[in-house]
Amino acid sequence: MNMSDLVVSIVRMFEYRDDVSEIVEDLTDPCVSDIDKLRAVVRMRKIAEATEAELIARLAKSNGWDDIHNLGKYDEYRRRFVRLVDDGVLLVDEALPLEIAVARQTSVMSASWLLRDIVNLTERHPFTWQAIQELRVPVWQAQRVASTCMSFGLTAEETRTVDEHIQPSLGRLGIQRVVNVVKATVVKVAPDAAARKALNAQSRRCVNTYPCVNDTATSYLEATLDTADAVFFDATVDRVADVLADRGDTRDKDHRRATAVGILATPALALSMLGVHTRRGMVPDQPDPPIPTPKQVRGSLPVARVYVHLSGDALMRGEGVARVERLGPVRVQDLARVVGHARIRVTPVLHLGDSDPGTDRYEIPESLREHVLARDGFEAFPYSSREARHLDLDHVDPFVPGREGQTRASNLAPLSRRSHRVKTHAGWILEQPEPGVFYWRTGMGQILRVGPDGTTDLTPALQRHQTSRILTETGPIGTSPPA
Repeated sequence: MNMSDLVVSIVRMFEYRDDVSEIVEDLTDPCVSDIDKLRAVVRMRKIAEATEAELIARLAKSNGWDDIHNLGKYDEYRRRFVRLVDDGVLLVDEALPLEIAVARQTSVMSASWLLRDIVNLTERHPFTWQAIQELRVPVWQAQRVASTCMSFGLTAEETRTVDEHIQPSLGRLGIQRVVNVVKATVVKVAPDAAARKALNAQSRRCVNTYPCVNDTATSYLEATLDTADAVFFDATVDRVADVLADRGDTRDKDHRRATAVGILATPALALSMLGVHTRRGMVPDQPDPPIPTPKQVRGSLPVARVYVHLSGDALMRGEGVARVERLGPVRVQDLARVVGHARIRVTPVLHLGDSDPGTDRYEIPESLREHVLARDGFEAFPYSSREARHLDLDHVDPFVPGREGQTRASNLAPLSRRSHRVKTHAGWILEQPEPGVFYWRTGMGQILRVGPDGTTDLTPALQRHQTSRILTETGPIGTSPPA
């Protein structure tokens, strides 16, 4: 960022100073109505979000690179600059989303999306970006505009044309109407891009499951499939639901249909209930499959491996709260509902105690891995909600061949690849003074503690004690700051 750009961005942020003073006066004035105070708070939030967006844009420029021919000079540091926006100019340091995530106390994924959208807005959506700064639209609505254009794969020139066309709608229409205006404009401005998106949508197929927020014993099932398959699947679900009713199930149709989907997860059970009710997809001369017996149905149930964490007291009493990996907290008495009709594979209960198991090898034995996973549960990165089981275990102090006992629980941390890279190549420092307690010092000087009780931001307290001096100290991050 050159000096003139810096001055403009700083001046823009201070333009809100008078507005903020007026808002504070309204909020503290007992004569101002509650509805007017609410409107004042909404405006205050817009000011804060617009300022946040401006600061993130400045960070992207000051930690970015817009001349790809000079990227080679960074090879010696093994740093990566990534292009967040197709057909964009700016490349951004890979460590920046993690710095923003720590500062905003959000996930790295959320910070990455926000950074991507802001870079997209500043580079390709000048009118929408201006609307943010003028407080005509909140940042989240501008993100919807940017992401909608991005979904069509528009060029930078096409995006700017769309952005100019929709500017009269910004701040005047509801967000869904604005998105509809964007889509209609894309069809006019870039018909080929609209056609490509329609074609790509036809080729996308996926099936996803994720737990309900309010009831971990139930889950959502989401699928994108051929319309013909969806019609037949719906009809089969309906047929199984009707069979359940014929057998005496008195629940409403929606409940029976949901049960039917579960029944279809065990084909032998579904076949025993339906017989061969359709030959769709079968070879014309292929004989009908035999109807399985009840014993065969029981033997065809899948084996479910579910990782459950609970205390010995809860296990003995049969009540309390357990944590089921991928699902979250579940009442102990509801565990049977989680595994349903599947057979269960029991794994030994791990008692961590005060042990610190280890090995001299670089490779991590499965028993040691399970020990660390049970200890930490989640990624050892600030505010992360990533479950540890799906991550790599990283040596906090880098492994040096020949030294004994380096691969031990107190020197291992579950980290994603991005967290590992910033620790290794971006100047971030990680320490584990005691098993399961981690101290992070980011490349920009933020200092945080991650432990069983979550993340504690130590940056404000340390900054009051000359953070710049602390960052040059060689002592542990978690020690008291120097006088």
